[in-house]
Amino acid sequence: MPNRLRIPMLLTALVVVLAAVGAPAQTYLDLEDQIQEFTLDNGVHFIVLEKHDVPVFSFRTYVNVGSAEEVRGITGLSHILEHMAFKGTSEIGTDNYKAELKLMEAEDVAFDALKAARRASVPVLQKYDKLLNDIPEPDQDQYRTIEGFLKDQPIDVSLDVPSGGPREMTEGETAAVRINHGMGTETEALDEFQVGREEALAIAYYLEAVKDAREELMNRENDFEAAKDAARELVVTNEFGKIIENNGGVGLNASTSSDVTRYHYSFPSNRLELWAYLEGSRMADPVLREFYTEKDGPVTEERRMRTDNNPIGRMIEQFQNLMFMANGYHHSTIGYMSDIETISRTDCQAYYDEFYVGSNMVVAVVGDVKLDDVKKYAKKYFSDIPRGQTLPVETIEPEQLGEKRFIMQDPSQPIFIAGYHIGNIRHPDFPVYQVIADVLGQGRTSRLHKKLVKEDKVAVQAMCFPGFPGQKYDTGLLVFAVPVKDKTGYDMETAVLAEIDSIVADGITAEELAAVKQRTRANFVRGLSGHGGMAEQLAFYQTYFGNWRNLFDEVTVIEDVTLEDVQRVAEKIFARTNRTVAVIETTEDES
Repeated sequence: MPNRLRIPMLLTALVVVLAAVGAPAQTYLDLEDQIQEFTLDNGVHFIVLEKHDVPVFSFRTYVNVGSAEEVRGITGLSHILEHMAFKGTSEIGTDNYKAELKLMEAEDVAFDALKAARRASVPVLQKYDKLLNDIPEPDQDQYRTIEGFLKDQPIDVSLDVPSGGPREMTEGETAAVRINHGMGTETEALDEFQVGREEALAIAYYLEAVKDAREELMNRENDFEAAKDAARELVVTNEFGKIIENNGGVGLNASTSSDVTRYHYSFPSNRLELWAYLEGSRMADPVLREFYTEKDGPVTEERRMRTDNNPIGRMIEQFQNLMFMANGYHHSTIGYMSDIETISRTDCQAYYDEFYVGSNMVVAVVGDVKLDDVKKYAKKYFSDIPRGQTLPVETIEPEQLGEKRFIMQDPSQPIFIAGYHIGNIRHPDFPVYQVIADVLGQGRTSRLHKKLVKEDKVAVQAMCFPGFPGQKYDTGLLVFAVPVKDKTGYDMETAVLAEIDSIVADGITAEELAAVKQRTRANFVRGLSGHGGMAEQLAFYQTYFGNWRNLFDEVTVIEDVTLEDVQRVAEKIFARTNRTVAVIETTEDES
């Protein structure tokens, strides 16, 4: 993703690009004059750069919504909705849309019934778990055998308690449990047991409440699976993607971050109208088909892969929860598992209706296209997107009043992470944050790499970057280090903080600052990859700054950063009270 640190290299990069295609313009100002834009009546903003060197074009659609806009109960929904944007429309992805709608409605009803059964079963199963935990250890094996019979339907169970009920049983008393075939199939007993008070209490509660709760849950799960299967019968799988592939499209993909959702691919220039139809349709007329299949499958597995089964992922999630207490960066983009499991298609449709509106979209098109054609097809296929009006997020992260620490014990690689609160990408000091991060921990010439990795050989990796986990709202500057064998996260903390303290006390050198400015030019040239790279830059700046021209206006912004700026900002952001720390303490694997 573009960042302000790389902006000064734009002049060099654009001259190289233009020279390569034989364009007469030789400066970035000439290129700026070639970029054109228009806005549809519904607010969708288009940016067009005609480049007729090869008969292809690339685009970026930016929807200005990410996980930071989510609220409790629907975390992860931005990412789920991104997946849904590939499922087609009322015309694409179905054999019979009207019939499919009815099947999806039945699927929603079945899901709501399943959710109700799950909620109702929670207190029942929690109480049952407590009763199980009260059973003495010597009796646990016998109870597991009994429970196996209880789950094996159909059976009849009789519980013969000496007097009163299980609660009135005294120590040493036993109750007889007889298990027979049920429903008149056979009369002989399957087994008989003598159980103590705790086992009798668990059996009695199972027969009183658990059995019915589990049966209800199982029935609702079966109904839901049947409804999902029925709805999928009319789905034409991946028809949207196949249309793009069959017409020469490449690079079909999307991504969701804390800040935005992005869609992109490249097409032959003679498919411009097809592109407009496909992209406009899926923004204006998405059908949330296979919703439950997708979220309970790929989305859930992604959550497990990124977080639940990944110790660093688990650590980062809780670190993020701790660092941000108020704004939307409090939770991760993938969302909490409990929310993923309970989010409904109705929730997703409401979220789409709120945020996937014309006033919240930017589309950048770069390549062998003509502005008049883009305008014509945009009006034809994008005008059905409702204009809408999203409300700004007004919750501001409060000043941190003291250091926060999170220690996670895990049989995994030790690691140290520190986060410092900084302003968002529009903050006047953001270029200074970029310079500090570059000098401290970006690349093999950075202080952390040279000191911790090359010289002292205490770390295998040490890095720093601004904009964690996003850049749209007040955010964080992240520092992390991974130690070598026999070193700990605390060793990394000592070493990293020593380098930070050095910058706070003495700043950086003139040579380091000059090197940052030189590297940014080279990195920008390498990072600007053809039509897609330019489309990305234009869409990014229009979305984050409200004007793509900032890409050109800020060419010299990095040159304005001084040594005094670096020390002033370093003293402010690296205060201990502004720091959140997380450490993995490696423990023995007990498995």
